[in-house]
Amino acid sequence: MKYLKITAENYNEAMKQLRREHGDEAIPISHKYVKQGGLFSSRFFAKEVVELTAAVKEKKPLSAAAHKKSTIDFTVDDTRETAARTAKALDNINRSVQSRDEVNVDSINRSIDTLNDSLSTLKKPVPAADTASAVQPSNNNTAGCMTNDTDVVKHIEREMNDIKSSLNRLLDTQKQGRGMFGPTCDEDNSLNPYREILRSNDFDPEDCELIIRDVRDSISREDLKDKFKIEKSLKDLLKSRIVTAGPIKKGNRKKIIMFIGPTGVGKTTTMAKLGAIHSLREGSKVAFITIDNYRIAATEQLKKYAEIMRIPVHVVSDQRSFREILTKEKSDLVMVDTSGRSHTNDLKIAEIKSFADSIEYDFEKILCVSASTKKGDLKEIFRAFDVMKFDSVIITKVDETSFIGNVIDIADKYNKPISYLTDGQEVPNDIHIAEPDRIVDMIIRESAD
Repeated sequence: MKYLKITAENYNEAMKQLRREHGDEAIPISHKYVKQGGLFSSRFFAKEVVELTAAVKEKKPLSAAAHKKSTIDFTVDDTRETAARTAKALDNINRSVQSRDEVNVDSINRSIDTLNDSLSTLKKPVPAADTASAVQPSNNNTAGCMTNDTDVVKHIEREMNDIKSSLNRLLDTQKQGRGMFGPTCDEDNSLNPYREILRSNDFDPEDCELIIRDVRDSISREDLKDKFKIEKSLKDLLKSRIVTAGPIKKGNRKKIIMFIGPTGVGKTTTMAKLGAIHSLREGSKVAFITIDNYRIAATEQLKKYAEIMRIPVHVVSDQRSFREILTKEKSDLVMVDTSGRSHTNDLKIAEIKSFADSIEYDFEKILCVSASTKKGDLKEIFRAFDVMKFDSVIITKVDETSFIGNVIDIADKYNKPISYLTDGQEVPNDIHIAEPDRIVDMIIRESAD
């Protein structure tokens, strides 16, 4: 026999794969739930899968000596059957827990006793006489078979110990009145409002369940009756996965900030707000450049802002003039406005990228997206603009929607920090440095209503 591990989305899929690849003679020994992937080196958004351990017959001819069963062979076969039966019993118990059926604690205890007996048998030394009668000492092939069987025994012993640990954990949780592989009805009722908050914020369904599971695991059963403690736990979990970039900071040399994104998200107004903050409030020397030759109104709007704030503005149409202005401009911060590009038009995005690739100074690219954008469109926007390797995200128009979890979820998947939030048209106001507390409050604020 040899042992293998199969990983699948669920137990049924793992069994189907086992039968498909190894037939009905394959023996499932045990299975456990593990997490794969995850972002920011955490378990958030990691995918839960089933890892199935099974035994299959090796397809190779046996030597003549190997056909003679030793005492240890019988031990292996008997114990393998016990492990398989116990694993099947454990699976049935797990299914009962998941379906909220009553689980007989005595049956768990009996399974543990059976495993203890089998483990004791495994640990007994094989009598020398029996071994001598079954195996030819001078036959090297037989000795090799004996070594392989010993390895099999050790492997089965490890697997049976795993099953025993699972049974003990299941027994403990059953005694506490809480299922190991699923919440009780009361727990579901207390957590459902927060599950709905995540769903209404457009978090992926699988992500919602993982977050809710982490909330449930982080607090006691008694605290699940307290909505304030549930909410605090949820907020803490969400804050731990929200990464912010902080405000734009000028360095010791000229810094270029380029604003990119689809049409109509407010790039020009956002740039004007940040230009006003750095020029009027912080006293930095700021200059504007626009390479938007498609929207005359946007260019005129930027010129009006620049005139009021006494900020120089340059309109360029090609990379040569763009580089020349960057070289001549003596400002601390040079902010570049780009034309809005549809995320479905890769050629136009490549055109903006060609301007970005020509910059040789301290350079930062910021993607602007509207909070009211549909989740499917957001995915395509991030995918399309990812070619530009943007540094952070500004979420605009948060005043036009009650939910911003859609942007947070996608930004998290692309490992992009949030830098600012905008919530109106007033310049230089209506823009805020992104902070995890503020963002989480915006996600969960509906829970108080």
